[in-house]
Amino acid sequence: MAVDHQRRQILRAARFMPNVRGVEASTHRVGSREALWLAPARSRGHGAVLYLHGGAYVLGSPRTHMNVASRMARQTGLPVLVPVYPLAPASRCPAALTDARAAWAHLLDCGLPPERIVIAGDSAGGGLAVALAQSLAGEVEQPAAVVVFSPWVDLSLTGETICSLASADPVLSVDYLGWAARTYLGGRIATDPEASPLFGDFAEFPPLLIQAGGREILLDDAIRLATAARATGTDVRLELEPELWHAWQLFAGLLPEADSALARAAKFIDARLPAR
Repeated sequence: MAVDHQRRQILRAARFMPNVRGVEASTHRVGSREALWLAPARSRGHGAVLYLHGGAYVLGSPRTHMNVASRMARQTGLPVLVPVYPLAPASRCPAALTDARAAWAHLLDCGLPPERIVIAGDSAGGGLAVALAQSLAGEVEQPAAVVVFSPWVDLSLTGETICSLASADPVLSVDYLGWAARTYLGGRIATDPEASPLFGDFAEFPPLLIQAGGREILLDDAIRLATAARATGTDVRLELEPELWHAWQLFAGLLPEADSALARAAKFIDARLPAR
């Protein structure tokens, strides 16, 4: 399918997700772009989650990921900012990372203390969250934690499960990921850390939660990410669900395992935020 048609299809599917009570949605401006601001009725205080949506760098928007982001807001008691970032093929690497940094800077400009901001994301958005945290290393402002669901952190597709789980993965295909990677990279080397943060520097990396499914071809991305981060002394929690698939958290409200995963993520976040 043409990219525009793919985008319309996933947006249409997102409209069938159940409504999330207790969260108010509004549009927010981040520079020249729009973002979705999801504020829980029961707030836990000053802070926020910056959520970067997935979609292989070619699909997705704040609206397609409104369900999972809204449920994160309700579970954590923190408002969630879901920014728009430019997609390929119109925009290539590192355009998404540039806009993710702008969204981070926007939260700081709003007066939010960096130690009360969590960076999160799923799939390509999970990889983007890791790349954003790496880009902040050495700066005064550091996030409280990074939370990623089925992160895509190696656009060179060298993980063992890319092939070994190809027939078991009900969501992703090797051919599609290969096409998406080439489209986003636009000729850039696939192991460039701005696109594939697995090959970046994890020194001074914030506490990291990784959730991945045992039936996804990106399983090895999650395992190698945990190994690389732990090697530098990073506080890492890796949660693997053997029978689940890529980014199952997006089905929160329909799938009990997704609700449980978000509850664990909220608990991880709460433990790493400063006391109220």
